[in-house]
Amino acid sequence: MKNVFLIAALLFLVITGCASAPKPVKPVDDTAFYLARFDKVWDAAVVTLNEESIPVDSLNKDRGVIATKFVNYSVGPQAHHDIETIAQKPSAARLAIWSQVGYTLSILITPINDMSTKVKVTAHIEAYDRNVSQEWHECISNKVIENRIIEKIRVQL
Repeated sequence: MKNVFLIAALLFLVITGCASAPKPVKPVDDTAFYLARFDKVWDAAVVTLNEESIPVDSLNKDRGVIATKFVNYSVGPQAHHDIETIAQKPSAARLAIWSQVGYTLSILITPINDMSTKVKVTAHIEAYDRNVSQEWHECISNKVIENRIIEKIRVQL
């Protein structure tokens, strides 16, 4: 009986000792600093939006602001599951069936000095409930879209 207990304890230690540590999660952020002039970063942001097929609603280079039109991220039955890829599901509607998820972006580009520029990307994400409320609900972004745009701008530079 002692041997069975000892073997079980050793087996437990071996199994738990071999478990790998969780991979560190890549931090996601909505702000980046680039060692590049304002004009170059501005152009890279515009090219990035074009390459990502995100339509621009307005550009104001003097203020450093770019606003996009609404982009459908997911439509149809799959949207109910896809929403969690980019945002938290709204908690207000428990019985909601999310049939459309989309977003608009606001990009603020600010020169820090002659050779560095700050970029802040804000995603306004909404989901449409076709079941209970039959209206759009604001979602809290998990910064995936913002981080993707920031990285694409970095690649352009």
